[in-house]
Amino acid sequence: MKGPDAAREDAKQASQGRLRHFLRTLTGRLLLSALLWSGAALVIGGMLLSYAFRSYVLSDVDEKLELQIDTMVGISEISPEGVLRFNQPLLDQRFAAPYSGWYWQISEQDEPPFRSRSLWDYELKPDLTVRTFSLRHAEVEGPDGQTLRVAERDIILPEADRIFRYQVATDTAEVREAIQRFNWLLLSALGLIMLTVSLALVLQVAYGLRPLRNLRRKLVDVRGGKASRIEGDWPEDLKPLAQEINALIDQNEKLVSRARTHVGNLAHALKTPLSVIKNEVDEDPADKAKAIAVQVRSIGEHIDHHLKRARIAGGGSGQGLPVKERTEKIARAIERLNQGKSLKVDLDIDPGLKFDGEKEDFDEVVGNIVDNAGKWATGRVSVTAKMLPADHRRPYMQFRVEDDGPGVDEAEMDALFERGQRLDEHVPGTGLGLAIVRDIVELYGGSASLERATLGGLAVVLKLPAK
Repeated sequence: MKGPDAAREDAKQASQGRLRHFLRTLTGRLLLSALLWSGAALVIGGMLLSYAFRSYVLSDVDEKLELQIDTMVGISEISPEGVLRFNQPLLDQRFAAPYSGWYWQISEQDEPPFRSRSLWDYELKPDLTVRTFSLRHAEVEGPDGQTLRVAERDIILPEADRIFRYQVATDTAEVREAIQRFNWLLLSALGLIMLTVSLALVLQVAYGLRPLRNLRRKLVDVRGGKASRIEGDWPEDLKPLAQEINALIDQNEKLVSRARTHVGNLAHALKTPLSVIKNEVDEDPADKAKAIAVQVRSIGEHIDHHLKRARIAGGGSGQGLPVKERTEKIARAIERLNQGKSLKVDLDIDPGLKFDGEKEDFDEVVGNIVDNAGKWATGRVSVTAKMLPADHRRPYMQFRVEDDGPGVDEAEMDALFERGQRLDEHVPGTGLGLAIVRDIVELYGGSASLERATLGGLAVVLKLPAK
């Protein structure tokens, strides 16, 4: 039993496998590319909107700071004592409250600064060694841990040939909060838009690819024998494809019919000369005639084999063939053929199981393997049939026939599928049965294999299309 870690790892690998399979589909590719482009567009758009809002807010703050500098310059004057002062007070009371978040300061080289009461015991530290007569903005550390947005400019007043550095600053906490609120709102809006776009893309892809899924179902019906052609009202883009598929189906039917006719004609044309040769050599007691007779019989067996193979339909049978009903008839016939050893054929078959193929092909396959099991069995043959897990192309069933005979070495199992191969010449047969079985099963898209039977003998395991 697997532990929890192994089970989780298996589940993880299975999930990754399903994801890889989905991304290899046309639906997965369309959805992934559309979502990636939509997501990239929304991310870039969100970044541009956030940058634009931040620039607008900071520009508004900078305009207020510049206006305040112009106001300060307008009310500045030099006293008779040579001291800078304002000829009227500033109307904004925020400059009077300590650490209010709005500050001004006027600095002069080697002189104590003239500053607002709101700075209290704090002092801005401008770099007076570098002159800036044009307005400049910067962010600096302020009092009480504040981050200040500062506007500064060097001014030469008319009354004095001296350079003063005018600075006005404001706390950026409110600006940062406004930008953060906008970004959260923008992120929520973009997330909702992305969700809406994703749902719209899923619906769009599902609706757009629905005709392709319908076309696939129609092809499955054609392959399964439920329909002979692809019918329906298709979008303009798919009409040429549907027409070409129908043309291919018609051409394939003609080629198969022509090939079967040619094989049949050739086989029947050869049978008459072979019959004549066989009659002649049978009447000749010479050793050479006996050798020729052996080869003639081999040629006849090969002709019969290829005649049967040319007849194989390999397609569906409409409503399907009831497996249990047909197998019961074959089993009873095999029991009558082996009355001498009281053969018993046990059946374990789902009553609703149906073979998706032709009755002749089913009888050929099941008849061969049950007959072969009856020849080698000591007294019992077991036949079971069950549905296999759903396949992405078509449903299949497992048909298993076992006997309680001597069995076959594993090294010799593969050889039994070769035409004419027989491991015991004392048991009647041509050696073509299992070869024909494999040919028929493979033409139906299935498989045939041999295993050691639970009854002790040989088990033939078939994978056959089901309904």
